[in-house]
Amino acid sequence: MGETRVNLGHMLENIRDAYPRAIEETIISEMIANALDAGARHIRLLTDMSAATLSVIDDGRGMSRASLRRFHDLASTTKSRGEGIGFAGVGIKLGLLVSEEVRTETRKRGKAIATRWRLATTHRAPWSWTEPQGFVQDHGTAVTLHLTDPLGPLVDASFVEACLRREFSTLLNPLFDELLSRWYPEGIRFTLNGETIPRGGNGTGQASKRLRLKGQRGYSGLVILTRSETPLPEGDRGIAISTRGKVITRGWDWLGITPTEPEYLEGIVEVPALAQSLTLNKADFLRSGVSGKAYLAYRNSIQEAVNEQLEEWGMARNRRTGSRPSVTRPSE
Repeated sequence: MGETRVNLGHMLENIRDAYPRAIEETIISEMIANALDAGARHIRLLTDMSAATLSVIDDGRGMSRASLRRFHDLASTTKSRGEGIGFAGVGIKLGLLVSEEVRTETRKRGKAIATRWRLATTHRAPWSWTEPQGFVQDHGTAVTLHLTDPLGPLVDASFVEACLRREFSTLLNPLFDELLSRWYPEGIRFTLNGETIPRGGNGTGQASKRLRLKGQRGYSGLVILTRSETPLPEGDRGIAISTRGKVITRGWDWLGITPTEPEYLEGIVEVPALAQSLTLNKADFLRSGVSGKAYLAYRNSIQEAVNEQLEEWGMARNRRTGSRPSVTRPSE
């Protein structure tokens, strides 16, 4: 039996508040991000409304017994700034806030081990070793949240799929395969309740532009903009910026550009190198130091590419006045 004797409730609430999304989206996003960091190529998600459970199973490297033991220390992390796209186990740790119990099973070098973990009180989160449930066959990790709310969004398959598509859209779009091939040479396959989540992008009203920084060979990023014929839902508007498949932020504010008709535009930018510019909790980008300079250089390049496309569509604002560009009319 292991216990962590600090103010866990306050600590977990602070972690939750560090992320702009709803806690359910953060849980799914971070669990998948950590699976990707562990080298997973196939990630399975299982929802069971009758049992009130959500399971995320990957075929990554798995954890050793010592690593799984350290995993239950809420006050520590094995990740550092500039490493990976997930913040070590934060999705599972936040899962304690919405679960009666969290079960983790991992297999490495043929040996399977498992634990059960719960938030008993504000100051106690006891965990213990238990028998593996057989989710992992060869290698990888499986996490099952036994949720307190049997009707909550985490047992809703449609919510889980929508969250996956929103947070990892570049991994589901073949147009980004070449750019991401260094990190995912075989691609990433997602299945939800036994069904493969289909890949593909909407080509209607779409434009793409490659990003090239001075001194670099080839292209280092890809921008895809989509122009809708009808107003988009509030949450879909703006440009999302992704690194190694994970969307970090979305909207127009981070880019410093607003088109004349923002309700009709959405887009996605993938820049794998920006993983080195992520903050420690992987929820934002640094804006100072060497890593911050790299982020600002890419942002300037993205601004130019987006502005160029907006001008082609006649949706760019005048950079000085913020108004629509003036139109020259013939005179007699």
